[in-house]
Amino acid sequence: MNRKLLGALVAWWVFAGLALPTRAQQESETPGQDEITIPEGTEFKLQLHTTINSKTSKPGDRVLSTLIDPVAVEDHDVLPKGVRIDGHLGEVKPAGRRGKGGYLTIAFDTIELTNGQKVDIRGSLTEIFASEGGGDPNVGPEGELKGRGASRKVQAGIVVGSAALGAAGGLGPGIAAGAAGTMAAIMLPRGKQATLAAGSLIGMRLDRDVSIIVPPSGK
Repeated sequence: MNRKLLGALVAWWVFAGLALPTRAQQESETPGQDEITIPEGTEFKLQLHTTINSKTSKPGDRVLSTLIDPVAVEDHDVLPKGVRIDGHLGEVKPAGRRGKGGYLTIAFDTIELTNGQKVDIRGSLTEIFASEGGGDPNVGPEGELKGRGASRKVQAGIVVGSAALGAAGGLGPGIAAGAAGTMAAIMLPRGKQATLAAGSLIGMRLDRDVSIIVPPSGK
């Protein structure tokens, strides 16, 4: 056999032997999955599965919810309906006297994918679409859930009534004003608790980008 031909065959054999493991390694490192980033600001619609209440809940309590509508990025469904989105309670303060409502904060921290993988996230409460069990909680500008205090109309009525009562007692203006303030503080009802029952529908905003590993399109 021609020496040049023999040398070429040996070289090809060595190259093929080296190339095969490399291809197998590449296939093992690329298991047919794509990484997609869900951008900060993406909004999720969730169903709450935990009852939370500013009187009975504690900081650190877990909050469980599921995704109601799929989340898509560039027309690719990244998170399907029913995916678990969980979090925990941050600050919790019960309703107080003088009509001050309770409040609490929710920090959403985990997505549990359909394959069981858990991904860290950072999300905050944005709105309440439907509240189970009655009540009228609202969401503050920082994402805190707030119980309502005494209405302005009620507060005005109590202050005016207290002032009139003080004036009727023949007290001077300064004393009457002081008496009105004291009586108003005593008479104002305790504010309402910040509460949401399991089954409520809420909104969440993603506060930082998160990358999710998903099957490629068409698979």
